[in-house]
Amino acid sequence: MENTSRHGGPAPEPAAEFTNIIQEVLTAAEETYGTEDLEYHLERALAFVKRHPELKDWLESQVISLIDSPREGVVELVSFLMHDLHWEAVREAIIERVRHPKGDVSNIRLHEAMLDAFSDSWRDRDLYTRFS
Repeated sequence: MENTSRHGGPAPEPAAEFTNIIQEVLTAAEETYGTEDLEYHLERALAFVKRHPELKDWLESQVISLIDSPREGVVELVSFLMHDLHWEAVREAIIERVRHPKGDVSNIRLHEAMLDAFSDSWRDRDLYTRFS
């Protein structure tokens, strides 16, 4: 994730903090096998987003950029955030990737998993203390 806005200008001031939180999520996902250790970092990401509603457009663009490279931790992060936030722009971006996959078509299943998080009956919700 780069520190620029989707309009090409400089990223908002708290960008470094959010970027660090995202990196912590991705690092924790690579080092752990369950959601128990990951949830702390996911909660930090969600708390940051909720503390900065004025950054919603920028944050949406950052989340959308993550869905294009669904490495370890991205599905969990996007799913966790979107189950709570239900951002329509992110949902539409995921639907677009499912309908018109780019690159590795095996990512469709990962995108479908992210899309499932928008549902009240998200099948992975019980993996997280916040939603169980």
